[in-house]
Order: sequence, then C-alpha cells, then structure tokens
Amino acid sequence: MNNDHPSRRFAHVSRISCSLVLAALLSVSAAQAQIVGFGRSSAPMYGGTGVSPMPANPFPPMKGTYAPAHKAPDGTACISVHPSTHPQVINPKIIDQIVTVNNSCGQSINVQVCYAGSTDCITVALNGYQKLQRVLGISAGSTSFRYEYRELY
Repeated sequence: MNNDHPSRRFAHVSRISCSLVLAALLSVSAAQAQIVGFGRSSAPMYGGTGVSPMPANPFPPMKGTYAPAHKAPDGTACISVHPSTHPQVINPKIIDQIVTVNNSCGQSINVQVCYAGSTDCITVALNGYQKLQRVLGISAGSTSFRYEYRELY
C-alpha cells in the first residue's frame, strides 16, 4: 500500500497539470481567433512618388487569404490613394510625405496606409464620398517614397 499511495498522488498532480495546460492552450487559441477575425484586410496595393512602385507579387496569395476590396457598382475600386510631398515652411529641407485617400463609394471604409514593406502605418477612416489628406511621415530632403495600402474590415 505504501508504493500505491505515491503513484496515486503523482497521477492526481499530473491530471491537474494537464488540465491547466489544456485550459491555457484553449484560451490562447480563442484569443488568436479573435485577433485574426478583427485584422481582416484586402490585399495590399502599392504606389509611390519619385520612384517606381513596388512590382506586383508574381506569386498570388492563396485564395481566401484576403478580403475582397470594396467596389463601386460599375466594378471600379472605391479607394484610391495619391502621394505627394510638401516642404515644411520653417525648414524646406524637411519634407512632409503626404497621402490623399479618396473614397468614391457611399459606404464608410477604413484604410491602412504604410510605407512599403514596413509596419510604420496610419489608419484613415473615410465616410462615403470623402477625401482626406494625411501625413504618412517626414523625411530629411527625400521627395520620393513608396507606400502600400489595405482596406480594413
């Protein structure tokens, strides 16, 4: 009976440990599902000023990876982004890198604009038929930059 008692205690402790690990894994997977559902976006679109935009990816993403971009009834894209640069008044060697985001549809759309290949981003919330101009970043003398944008869902 002495040998049986420690093995029962070990079995009880191991069941509790397994239960705790399983509960932790289930809570982590539930949190990841919420993050993935919240972070849905359209495929990135690229552009730039003063330089050629990034080339399109020759390997298309797996079907269902991205949400479809918003389209007007005639099939044209609702969102367009136009880059520009503007020197600051105080110091003309400091350049504001600006994006103008235009929504040509009646629905509200959130757009994330980033420097191409970067996590340095801004989010622009557009109402229907709205056009907004935002500063993407500031540069010391460079009037060229590349950007990418996505529609957020």
